[in-house]
Amino acid sequence: MQNQTSCNALQHQTEVAPLRSYAVTEQVLLAAQPQPEDWQRFAEAGYKTVLNIRSDPERAAVQAANARAAGLRSIHALWPAYELEPEHLAEFARIVEDPETGKLVFHCRSATRVGLIWMLYRIVHQGWTREQAEAELRAAGYDDDAMETFEFCAGDFFERVGMQV
Repeated sequence: MQNQTSCNALQHQTEVAPLRSYAVTEQVLLAAQPQPEDWQRFAEAGYKTVLNIRSDPERAAVQAANARAAGLRSIHALWPAYELEPEHLAEFARIVEDPETGKLVFHCRSATRVGLIWMLYRIVHQGWTREQAEAELRAAGYDDDAMETFEFCAGDFFERVGMQV
């Protein structure tokens, strides 16, 4: 007999599960999709800005309203899941390095794309080695599966843009 979980039960498990997040610095939290109650927690923890890279504009509008209701600044960036370009990283660098941003929650659906972008930002814009950037993500809590994805996607990025790293 197979153990099957209904869609409603899975939705409930997702809704009550703690937010999957990775504090890479005191100023930057990489996160999966926040739930409605998370916005106020971010504000209470001193975060000032939420950067959302989810691709659904309607969902992003609702999330932006929730973030603003909690007193957070909200930015929505439509960056691809694959085939990131140097322009995307440059835009991310401007956001992260802008003093107006303050403490930042950077999120996507699963916290994978944000981990990849953070890793590429550290390497391309801050001169970190790939090993240093990977070690930071591991220390924040990313697992072997995530690291394998980051390695593959970072390799693809560097090959496409002609960078030796």
